[in-house]
Amino acid sequence: MATSSQIPSDPLALRLSVRPDARRLLLGAGGIGAVVALLALTGSPLGTFVAALERVAAADPLLVGLGVLAEVGSFAGYVALTWLVVGREAPRVTPAVSAQITLAGTAVNRLLPTAGLGGIGLTLWALRRAGLSKARATSTLVTFLVVLYAVFLGALLVTGLFALGGSAGDAPAWTGLGLTLFGGGAIAVGAAIGAVGPARLTAARGGGAPGRVRGAAITLADSVRGAGAVVGSRDPRLAGALAWWGFDLAVLAAAFAALGDAPAAGVIALGYFAGIVANTIPIPGAVTGGMTGVLLLCGVPADLALPSVLAYRAISLWIPMPLGAAALVALQHAVRGWAGEDAGAAAQARARTHATRRSASARLV
Repeated sequence: MATSSQIPSDPLALRLSVRPDARRLLLGAGGIGAVVALLALTGSPLGTFVAALERVAAADPLLVGLGVLAEVGSFAGYVALTWLVVGREAPRVTPAVSAQITLAGTAVNRLLPTAGLGGIGLTLWALRRAGLSKARATSTLVTFLVVLYAVFLGALLVTGLFALGGSAGDAPAWTGLGLTLFGGGAIAVGAAIGAVGPARLTAARGGGAPGRVRGAAITLADSVRGAGAVVGSRDPRLAGALAWWGFDLAVLAAAFAALGDAPAAGVIALGYFAGIVANTIPIPGAVTGGMTGVLLLCGVPADLALPSVLAYRAISLWIPMPLGAAALVALQHAVRGWAGEDAGAAAQARARTHATRRSASARLV
C-alpha cells in the first residue's frame, strides 16, 4: 500500500493497487489458516464453518437490524468527530464532506488489511485538496487520530482491568494483562510526548538526528497538545469518538443476541478489542481470527463465536461498501469544485495585480 507520499492524485487509482500478488495470497492463506487452526481445537473445522454459516442465515432479523442501526450510529460519530477536528483547520470540510471522507476512507480500510493506511492516504489527499499544506494536513490528521484512539486505548485499559477481575469468563490472565499494559502504556507515552514540548523533544533527539525523525517527533507532540485543546473545547461532537467505538462494539453484541445466548459483556468487549488490535497486522482475516480466537479462549462455544463474528463482520464490512463507493464519487466531485474555485480566485488575483500595475504605470506617465 502506498505511503502518504505516494498517494495517487485520483483516489480511484487506489483500486489499482489491490491486484492480488503472491505475497497477498500467502498472507490471506495464513489468515484463513489461523482461523481454521483455532476451529480445529474444537472439532471439525469444515463442519464448524458450515454450521456457522447456517446459524448466521437463521439469525433474528430484528436484532440484525438493530446491529445495522448501531453501525450507522458508529459512522455518524466518526463523521461528527471529523467535522470537529478537520473542519477547524479546513473550512471546506463541511458535514457533507466529512461524511464523504469518512465513508470512502473507512470502506478502503475495511476492504484492505492495511492497518488503516488506505483511509489515511485518502484523507490526506482530501485535506491537501481542501487547501492545507502537507505539514498542516498531516498534523490535523494526527490530531484527529490521537483523539479517536485515546478513547480506544482507554477502553483497552478498562477492558483489561475488568478481565483481570474475572469478568471475561475463562479467558487466561495474560489476555487481560496484555490489554491493560498495552492501553495504559500507550496512554502514558502519549501523555509524556505531549508534556515534553517540541523544542525539548527536538533537543532530546540530538542535533544529529535525521530531519524526518525530528519532524515526526515535533508533529506528534504538536498533535497531542492539539488533541488536548480539542478535548478542552468540550464540543458536543467529541462524543463522536465514543460513538465510533461504542456503537461498533454494540454491533458485535447484537450479532451474539441475534444468534442465541450472548456471553457476558466483558467477554464480548475482550473479543472485540482484541480483534481491533489484530487489525493493525496487515493480514487478511486478522480481525475475524483475533476476535474468534479470544472468544474461544474465553470459553465461548465455537458454534456461537464464529457465526457471531461473521455476522458482525458482514455488517461492519459490507454495509459501508456501497455507501463508500458513492461517497468517493461525491468527494471527487467536491474536490473538482474546489479546484475550480482556486483557479478562479487565482485568475482574479492576477487580474487585480495586472490592473494595479497598469494604474501605477499610468500615474508615472
